[in-house]
Amino acid sequence: MAAYRRVAISEQNDNAGSGNRARLSSGDETTPSPAATVRSQSERISDKLHALAWVLAAYAIASYTRLFHTIFTDDRIIRPILHLSIVIFAVNVVLTLYLTVFLPFKFPVTPTHKTPASSPEFWGVYCPRVIPIMTACGVVGSFLLVRACYPVW
Repeated sequence: MAAYRRVAISEQNDNAGSGNRARLSSGDETTPSPAATVRSQSERISDKLHALAWVLAAYAIASYTRLFHTIFTDDRIIRPILHLSIVIFAVNVVLTLYLTVFLPFKFPVTPTHKTPASSPEFWGVYCPRVIPIMTACGVVGSFLLVRACYPVW
């Protein structure tokens, strides 16, 4: 992955004319853009069908085990730990909305800001600690959810 470096406007104009989209920090090679890889329609349909199969499997398991009914009504669930895990997952949702909705609204793609604010490259420069915080929240929230539900299953 290419290291981020600020580029003067004069260099941006020079690179735009040569047709190179991204340069590595050494400046010798170019990296292909994600948009350059074209996938066939059958590959996209296959991905959608796989995603649908996983969603249906998760729904079937949740229905068969009465997951939500058990979590919200069973007395053996450890409520304070469950509530803490829900709060931690809510923090993850808020941070996801921050990265995917607020930042693109605040930093639209302009001649000055060429990197989309919804891209990981932008996040790594503008808010580098958000992804590690989200990862930690996901891990801790998952462990707390398992601990809260452990007496039932």
